[in-house]
Amino acid sequence: MQDGWIMVYQADEEYKGEIVKQLLENNNLHPVLLDHKDDEFRIGSVEIYVSPLEAEAAQKVIAQNQTKE
Repeated sequence: MQDGWIMVYQADEEYKGEIVKQLLENNNLHPVLLDHKDDEFRIGSVEIYVSPLEAEAAQKVIAQNQTKE
């Protein structure tokens, strides 16, 4: 991941980040998932970043696939 990449998703649950990452990959985008969770207690968050050129497309894909929790 390079400087200037844009965060398009953040979650407390790791599995949600993995689902969104896979969704973006299935739409020919190139996301990077960063895990900010504590190694011992697994508290924290995960974030997904994409290049500035893919940010708008990634946000649209996420919005189209948003489910009510």
